[in-house]
Amino acid sequence: MKLLRGILFETMILLVFVSSWLLSASAERIDYCDSIAEEYAGWSSNVTLPKFDPELGTLRAVDLSCEMNLSQEVMIENENPNPVNYTLILAGELTVELPSSDGLSISFNQSTAGNLSGYDGDTDYQGSSGSKSVIPIPTEAATKSIADINDFLANAPNETIVLPVVVDASSQTKTSGKSNSGVLSKAGAKVCVSYTYDLKPEEGGQN
Repeated sequence: MKLLRGILFETMILLVFVSSWLLSASAERIDYCDSIAEEYAGWSSNVTLPKFDPELGTLRAVDLSCEMNLSQEVMIENENPNPVNYTLILAGELTVELPSSDGLSISFNQSTAGNLSGYDGDTDYQGSSGSKSVIPIPTEAATKSIADINDFLANAPNETIVLPVVVDASSQTKTSGKSNSGVLSKAGAKVCVSYTYDLKPEEGGQN
């Protein structure tokens, strides 16, 4: 009896695995992307993505993803007679706004530290008392499964959905004494939508 129950249990597991594999194997996927070129942070823009064409089949799932390219230009001049240590902090967030759910966001918080010699008499962000550099900042991509897929389902041919994208950023300088500093950040974005669907049966074919 134990042997029979064991065989039945293993058979059920195999059937569940095969059914899940067949379901995933039968599903199709199509991706669309739109990009926003790099601009000084503090901008608001939008991406335009095609909605799913129901002529392709039955929409099962919608997934959204976002990548961000970010860089900062650091400028600082020590205007003290003595050497100083400094820290520049850049923080902010990119948000993709969605029509009927929480937004998709990427946060960033970057610290740049260094030291400078005493003031050389020229505020040019160069030499031993100054520094100027452009630094790329790595960020992690964000993904989200959309709960209300009807927002992405087309009701007419070539229909699109427009998603607002916003980047907010702020900077802070920490140093002793007097200094002249600034942080300019640039950000761009790439937003993609993935549609998972079942193919529409061919006319005259079997479901």
